[in-house]
Amino acid sequence: MTIVETDVVVIGAGSVGSMASWQLAARGLRVVGIDRFTVPGPFSAYAGESRVFRMVYAEGGHYTPLLQRARDLWRELEAASGADLLTVTGVVTIMDHDHSDHAALLRAGRERGLRFEVVTGEEARQRLPQHLIRDGDVALFDPEGGYVRSEHAVFSALRLAQRHGASFLGNREVQALERRGDQWSVRTDQEEVRAQRVLVATGTGAGPVCAALGTHLAVLPQVLTWFPVADPDLLRSREEQVFIRSSRDARFYGFPSLDGWTVKVAASIYLDEAASTARPLTWDPRHLDTVSSWVGTFLPALVPRPVRSVLCADGYTADETGLLGFVPGLDGVVVAVGFSGHGFKMAPSLGAVAADLIAEGATATDVSFMDPARFMPPGHTLGALPLNDAAPVPEPS
Repeated sequence: MTIVETDVVVIGAGSVGSMASWQLAARGLRVVGIDRFTVPGPFSAYAGESRVFRMVYAEGGHYTPLLQRARDLWRELEAASGADLLTVTGVVTIMDHDHSDHAALLRAGRERGLRFEVVTGEEARQRLPQHLIRDGDVALFDPEGGYVRSEHAVFSALRLAQRHGASFLGNREVQALERRGDQWSVRTDQEEVRAQRVLVATGTGAGPVCAALGTHLAVLPQVLTWFPVADPDLLRSREEQVFIRSSRDARFYGFPSLDGWTVKVAASIYLDEAASTARPLTWDPRHLDTVSSWVGTFLPALVPRPVRSVLCADGYTADETGLLGFVPGLDGVVVAVGFSGHGFKMAPSLGAVAADLIAEGATATDVSFMDPARFMPPGHTLGALPLNDAAPVPEPS
């Protein structure tokens, strides 16, 4: 079996793995990335053209440092790659006035001193004529939000990593992660890669890793959909924003048209938990009835029949918060998994934090709330980390 020597092995070359590979290689480290699919991959969590970027974040102000660092890194990645990746359009979140998300957004914005604006009633209707605004609705505008071109971003980060000397091995089955003296051995079905440091960023394939760390990873597929614009003049007559509807009777989000005739609208509803994303998943077209109904009710400028759909999936931990940090007991091994639908907007900062930990042993960005050991008994450590379903889950010691 061929043996490859390097400084860092990155297992998983998706949203976070690609960004970490870029950051590590740019710091002069030799990087080998390994992925179970082609690089970039066909069944990725970042599929579907775009992802929302927000600064006022209902999930909590503790994400603000990561979001601010991500914003700077998106611009750095754009400058280095020549690609347009982050488009700031503003994000408007339309909510019931008494919805819990309203209070959460206000709290996050005020705690961190972020810019935002709240509008109701007739003023909201005048500013948002493409939306149905009900009497009890509140619209919160985040002027620093927008969207990221997700697939293009991953491709750009991978190309930059390669430009700095990184290499990537696609269509590999990682069979084991083992200690060999002062190095780690990552054995695939085709070669063995040895390095002193390892980053595990296996996305929807991180179930065994999460189980070893004491939590279940629920892989939830989501169907993304595109709807035609009923009146194309609407696209030319006003500035379009990323929008989120967060109501008790409807939860969806959408983007300005990127192709000139459709708008991407995705319902915040998911298919049943998937045992594996190794192959394309099947789904019933009736799954689209709900989002079509919401589009017909709340977005009168669109034709409520989708003309395109793409399937993606995310991995959700028990507390819907990622695992980012050193694995207790496995010196030199960092995990970055389970970001629970929050990950892509922060992908470059999550990758940079992982690179900080691997290259420097610490990071100035506070990610303590993502401690990988938080589900484990206090003081317990692992002697191994399973990377596939065939490997036994180790008992903490």
